[in-house]
Amino acid sequence: MEILNGSEIANEIKLRLKQENERKNMVPSLVVIVVGDDKESLVYAGLKEKAAEFIGGKCQLDLLPASISREKLIKHIEDLNRNNEIDGVLLQLPLPGELEQFTEDFLSTIDPAKDVDGFNPGNRGRLYQGQAPFISPAARACMEVINRTKGSLSNWQITLVGDSFDLIIPLAIVLTKQGSRVSIIPDYKKATLPASDIYVIEKGDPLVFNDQHIKAGALVIDAGFHWNQGKVCGNVNRDKMGELSGHLMSVPGGIGPILIAELMNNLCQAANR
Repeated sequence: MEILNGSEIANEIKLRLKQENERKNMVPSLVVIVVGDDKESLVYAGLKEKAAEFIGGKCQLDLLPASISREKLIKHIEDLNRNNEIDGVLLQLPLPGELEQFTEDFLSTIDPAKDVDGFNPGNRGRLYQGQAPFISPAARACMEVINRTKGSLSNWQITLVGDSFDLIIPLAIVLTKQGSRVSIIPDYKKATLPASDIYVIEKGDPLVFNDQHIKAGALVIDAGFHWNQGKVCGNVNRDKMGELSGHLMSVPGGIGPILIAELMNNLCQAANR
């Protein structure tokens, strides 16, 4: 299988956005709210900050204590909503401790016009009607890869493995509306995957998928994330794809960098509004 380079695609997207922002003399402004001191969340927030600066924007990291109350976090988000100097607001997930049970409350508080993650429940609902101002960056990233590899989003048999609200559900909606035939397998438990033109595999055990599961000539997007024997990996074992024809976006260096680039795309859309 031909291995696709997610970093190269991401750099193309970010360079285009940088050039457009320079031409428009636009400086998109993003705020990333990080609650607690989880190292992984801080790394992801830092990558978003770096990407925003690359495209000519600015990013503010709001580092809040894990002990913050539900009411104070909601007020903090409301204050950002009222700040006209800020184009995009996102809340780094998952939240620590007892705050996690209120995730939907916090996402509902983010102004839909600044919801560059596309996680506000109202925006998620508008996606069904084709009226959402933003599509989640993870779904956008997969759409970008499909368009580049297959030429369009329509007329394909597509299997999605997973059930997440940030990738699988919005991607299924968009693909269906574009005319693709979509099968969703919420959780892979040694089931037989349908023969498909495209696979997006978010759930599964580390390196569990190989050439025995995949139709020849398919596009495979690995959206899993695991630590396995001290290394980052996904759900697809690229070393066991054999001589199978097709394209593979594997982990690491696959969909992750494109996701952040598509977040910047949403941010620029918000600034344009």
